[in-house]
Amino acid sequence: MIQTYIGLGSNLGDRIAKLNSAISKVNLTIGEVTKCSSFYESEPWGFESTEQFVNCVIQIQTNLSPNELLAQLKEIEREMGRNQRISMIYTDRVIDLDILYYGEERMEFDCLSIPHPRIYDRRFVLEPFAEIAPKWLDITKGKTINELLKSCQDTSMLKKIVS
Repeated sequence: MIQTYIGLGSNLGDRIAKLNSAISKVNLTIGEVTKCSSFYESEPWGFESTEQFVNCVIQIQTNLSPNELLAQLKEIEREMGRNQRISMIYTDRVIDLDILYYGEERMEFDCLSIPHPRIYDRRFVLEPFAEIAPKWLDITKGKTINELLKSCQDTSMLKKIVS
């Protein structure tokens, strides 16, 4: 079993219900969800929208390979109504599931980078992550999640809404 961290986000429809549904689907199809952060409301990151996001981070135990994990996460997104992104432009989304870490491994594929390359710039990921795994050591930066959060330059709004 590999300890893996997944970031979740939604800014369309009943965002909290969407996150809860995605977490249930991950638990049923990918691996046991062993920890879940609180839910945080945040501003859109990387694009303009009137719709606020709700984000969280989960820890899971899985036997899937990184590519199998990515395929299963994309399938859950599709089942929940997310349209496949054609360009690199960020848009509103029903659900977003990102692999943040896959054990202590570092890897680069065409469609997958682990650790997630933008985790360091996103307070909406680091704060919920620090809630469930503050001492997790990022192998790229050699810093804990708490240390990454303290040095994060992202000053966008973030508010805990569900514990």
